[in-house]
Amino acid sequence: QLYLQSDLSLNELARYLGANARELSNYINENFGVNFNDYINQKRVLAFEQKIANGEQDKLTLLSLAYDSGFNSKATFHRAFKKHKGITPKEFVQARHSRS
Repeated sequence: QLYLQSDLSLNELARYLGANARELSNYINENFGVNFNDYINQKRVLAFEQKIANGEQDKLTLLSLAYDSGFNSKATFHRAFKKHKGITPKEFVQARHSRS
């Protein structure tokens, strides 16, 4: 779960995997259809969603959960979340709450 590290870079991940950064980038692009940053942010959004599913928003703020999911700023979190889910984090939480 290296994606939870807010400072994870393509080079760092490649080093960890013992891979070439350019080849890793090409692999992500070809197999997942997104660039490295979008791929990592998708993983982080999923981590955030799991925290919401576990009810962690009852104990922590949404921003705290975003940081715990690997995001390093509120703006990046909101931008990535909206890009991947089509709604804001707050709208996501409200929608989940209204279904309960």
